[in-house]
Amino acid sequence: MIRKARKTDFPFVYPILKQIFDEMQMASIAALPESQFYDLMQLGFISEDYRYSYRRIWVETNDHDEVQGILDMYSYHDQKVIDFVLRHEYAKVGLPISTIIFDDQEAWPHEWYLDALAVHPDHWGEGIASQLLDYAPQIAKQNGYDRLSLNVDKENPRAQRLYWYKGFETTKTMTIGDRIYDHMIKKI
Repeated sequence: MIRKARKTDFPFVYPILKQIFDEMQMASIAALPESQFYDLMQLGFISEDYRYSYRRIWVETNDHDEVQGILDMYSYHDQKVIDFVLRHEYAKVGLPISTIIFDDQEAWPHEWYLDALAVHPDHWGEGIASQLLDYAPQIAKQNGYDRLSLNVDKENPRAQRLYWYKGFETTKTMTIGDRIYDHMIKKI
């Protein structure tokens, strides 16, 4: 079942989301102690507007309501505030206000952006990512968008194959953090 994330889902969402952070190998994240980054992400998750806020995440759950996969999405216009709001929480975890974790533009005008799609490793190959991708157009349309976008690491051919299979097409290449990504679009 796909449902909107709840604030109480953070302990289950974070390990799934962390897979993406680990793959990205961003120096800004690696510079922080794990416990400090966890606490910061938790504050962001329970906030209303952060990039990885519960409000922007949908989860796939099993019959026992256990989170198996996540999809984080937002509009191009939301990109202007998604990271700024977290700066208000920096002092709570001992970070200077000048800290920058995410600062790359990832979405472009007129796009409903799929920021994160990940599945718990115990459930890889069960079609969960595919189901979440199939759900995304419904949310995009509800928000007035007719185009989905995402960025996929050039070194992740498994994800690239899924996105091509689901009808996404590469429109450009871009750098996020220190890695090269294909920016992919799907018209809906």
